[in-house]
Amino acid sequence: MFVLPPLAILGGFAAAWLVDAMRRISFMPIAAGIVFALGLALPAIEMERLHPYEYTYFNWLSGGVNRARDRYMLDYWGLSLKQASETLLARLVDRRESKPSSRRWRIAVCGPHRSPQVELGPDFETTWDPNGADFAMMLGEFYCRKFDAPLLVEVMRAGVIYARVYDIRGRSYETLLTLRGL
Repeated sequence: MFVLPPLAILGGFAAAWLVDAMRRISFMPIAAGIVFALGLALPAIEMERLHPYEYTYFNWLSGGVNRARDRYMLDYWGLSLKQASETLLARLVDRRESKPSSRRWRIAVCGPHRSPQVELGPDFETTWDPNGADFAMMLGEFYCRKFDAPLLVEVMRAGVIYARVYDIRGRSYETLLTLRGL
C-alpha cells in the first residue's frame, strides 16, 4: 500500500516524458494513440465476453481464463450461483415441475449459500448434504465434485464452467466436495 502511490507518481512522470518525446516525431502521436486504444480495447472486449463475471478476467499474456482456471479460483464470490438459480427456476417451469407437496425442494450447494437462498426463494431449502437432495448446485471450482447425474444448468463463459446444477433425485452421494486429482 505504501509503495503504490510513489509508483503511480513515477508512472505519471514517465508517461509525461513519453508524450513529450513523441511530440518531436510527427507520426508518433498517432501510433501511440493506436497502441493505447488497442491496449484498452482488447481487455474491454474480453470482459464483455465474460459479463457479468468480469472480475475473473486474466489477460491474454497469462493465458486468459482458460489457463487461469487450473491455477486460481475464478468465481470465488459465487456470482454464477445467481445465474444458475435463475436458470434452474426457468427449467423447472419449462418442465412443468412443482415442488413436492409435503416439503420444500432440497438443493445441495457447493459454494456460498446466500445467493441461491435469495434467488430460489422459500420453496427451496439449501444444504451441504447431498443425501436426500433433489438438486446439486456446484461452483466450477476444484473443490466441488462432478456428478454422474442429469445436468440441468451449466453456466459457462469463454469455455470455462462457472457453475452447474444437477438433478440428483433418487441418487445417493456422500459429499459435494472433492480433492484435486481424485
